Amino acid sequence: MDSGWRKSLRSPAKLRWAASLALLSASVLYAQAIGTGAAAAYLERPVGARSLGLAGAYTAIANEPLAIFVNPAGCAWLPAQPTFGLSLALLGLGRTHGGFAYAQRVGRFGIAAGIQSFSGGSFTGRNVRGDPIGTYVPQDIAVVLGGAVRWEFFSVGIAGKYLWSGLLGGGLSGTGAALDVGALFHVADLFSVGASLSNIGGFMVWEGNREVVPPMFAVGVATEIGLAPPMVRERNPLTGEESVRWLPASRYLLLSVETRYRLGAARPSVVCAAELAPLPGAALRGGVTLFGDETGRAGWLLRQRLGGGIAVQLPQPLELPIALQLDYALTYEYSAPSSLAHTLGLTAQLLP
Repeated sequence: MDSGWRKSLRSPAKLRWAASLALLSASVLYAQAIGTGAAAAYLERPVGARSLGLAGAYTAIANEPLAIFVNPAGCAWLPAQPTFGLSLALLGLGRTHGGFAYAQRVGRFGIAAGIQSFSGGSFTGRNVRGDPIGTYVPQDIAVVLGGAVRWEFFSVGIAGKYLWSGLLGGGLSGTGAALDVGALFHVADLFSVGASLSNIGGFMVWEGNREVVPPMFAVGVATEIGLAPPMVRERNPLTGEESVRWLPASRYLLLSVETRYRLGAARPSVVCAAELAPLPGAALRGGVTLFGDETGRAGWLLRQRLGGGIAVQLPQPLELPIALQLDYALTYEYSAPSSLAHTLGLTAQLLP
């Protein structure tokens, strides 16, 4: 005979209560990895193997589709041909974090759309007797749609986000929305400055209860040093005068420094990163948090955003008009059994 407790656990009210506890536990476990227990904390995690390989110091770079999650102003600097980005991070304990985005430039404007997903891994719910009552999966999803406008050296962008979180199989879910704005400024091909304000007016609504998604501000500076950039000698057909035109370097060193602050946090964080392309079509990356918050105290050279990675341009498949780049990132992950997370990324650009 079933006990009264077992019967009550099957009721919708008790199931929602149990699901709420499961979601809270999953959010706490995730928050340990990034040092925050704020609503929709997964939005603070960098999306994409390149951004992760640079430890999140990406606001002033933002030059591929997944950058829509970092700085919407970046899509105005992308090629006119459609470009797609895909990323999947394996975080351990069955947790995954992934993203997919499309972006391209149309004249002076850039358009982009994307979706990111965080899964807490499946678990089996049991009653007081240990009998299984269902399998549940904590899931978070953010759908982003944005655009940007570009002038000669400057661009501004805006992106709207639809947020959904729930316990698949448990009948509990919440929805919300937020707004991101960003700017990107290139100074005479010497360096770039990027700034973004994320989660403006952000909120989540659970069973009639409203939670605030705290805004985050980021500003960064990046510079690229060409290593023996190729040049082309040209002769004026009228005067016969010879001139030299420098092409974008296929071998370079990229340096980036960024500071980030989440409203309500004890202190901001400062991240620095570097990307080295010693050979055409290949790059090495690495980044570290120079200063930030660790378990409530200020610290230097923290591990939360420690990361590195590589990138390799792939050959054209069957000579199709498409350029492919494969990215990999290895990052520190507090709650993973190995303390490591692996991320794979793929960028595809249609060629003219």
